[in-house]
Amino acid sequence: MLTGSEKGRDYMSRKKKKKIDGSFTFIEHNIINSEAWKGLKANTKWLYFEFKLRYHGDNIRHIIFTQKEAKNIMAIDTFVKSRNKLIESGFIEIIERGGLFKQPAIYGLSNRWKKYGTKEFIKVDIKKIFQEIYKTKFKKGHKFMGNRFKKKEHL
Repeated sequence: MLTGSEKGRDYMSRKKKKKIDGSFTFIEHNIINSEAWKGLKANTKWLYFEFKLRYHGDNIRHIIFTQKEAKNIMAIDTFVKSRNKLIESGFIEIIERGGLFKQPAIYGLSNRWKKYGTKEFIKVDIKKIFQEIYKTKFKKGHKFMGNRFKKKEHL
């Protein structure tokens, strides 16, 4: 005869487990209740879910996110602003900048958000990470642009 706890174990072994199609992710309660999370906009929170979906247990500092993938989920300007806010808030880190020769950017999940709002929080200056390559906007006739925009003299 089985005791109460043995009956429970027997029942659990016979219970069918549901399979989940596709991938899934979760967000811990301490993240949702943090001051850093509360200050984020909806698009930024959605982007964090997208980063978490790309995390597979062994790639915490090797999450690849291409610009093409970013365009599929939101406008590129929204992506850049949301990504920058996630970096500033301490949820993600930039491991390698992409862009040159169509290389993807490599990101990592971070725990800096745990110290958000305290003296120990390490602020990241986005302007130092993502410096604008072309700060000067060239005008017609500028030496860099060549002569193709110079006014042509008519006879």
